[in-house]
Amino acid sequence: MTETGGEQTHEEPAIAPKSTKTRLLLAIVGVIVVVFLGIPYIYTSNPESCTRCHSMQKYYDSWKKSSHATAAGNCFDCHVKQGTVSLWIYRISFYREIYASIVGANLKPVGATLPGVGSCQRGGCHSLNRISSTSGDIKINHRNHVMRANIPCIKCHPGAAHPHVGKIGDTLPKRKLCMQCHTAMQNNCPFCHTKRFAMSTQFTH
Repeated sequence: MTETGGEQTHEEPAIAPKSTKTRLLLAIVGVIVVVFLGIPYIYTSNPESCTRCHSMQKYYDSWKKSSHATAAGNCFDCHVKQGTVSLWIYRISFYREIYASIVGANLKPVGATLPGVGSCQRGGCHSLNRISSTSGDIKINHRNHVMRANIPCIKCHPGAAHPHVGKIGDTLPKRKLCMQCHTAMQNNCPFCHTKRFAMSTQFTH
């Protein structure tokens, strides 16, 4: 309180700036957060990192030879649920994988899932508007099979990226798979084929 011309005035106390100790503490916390998030981010940004702690080399090699190595630049493009939250949960949980690679533990992957329909449609890679095979011979309405019959893509195309690796099957479905639902039509060629007398033991994509 001061007096000016006989009048008393009140001065607001000056707000003390943050101490050097507080600023240092915040800087340290910031660095820790960046390092904590940065380490798994760097690891998971390289798909080859999956081969370091699992028996995944054969899966990695088959993926590198497939078209998915170009369409999907990383394992999590197909094997982690879509969304930023799911991706970061996967990235942070990779500390477990880093630990396993250091101590030599054989751990199963955490956070990874089998590719779902959303994975196959991600980035416009595959469309459900397909109504025939690539050759045009086989009638196969993808939307009906996926949406109405609730058949996941990997049911018919289990080896899309890893054909014949481990217990994974072929890239394309066998005729006997289709007969599980269409037995009554097995002698009705035009039901499946657009070309007359076209007979095949393996359907095309």
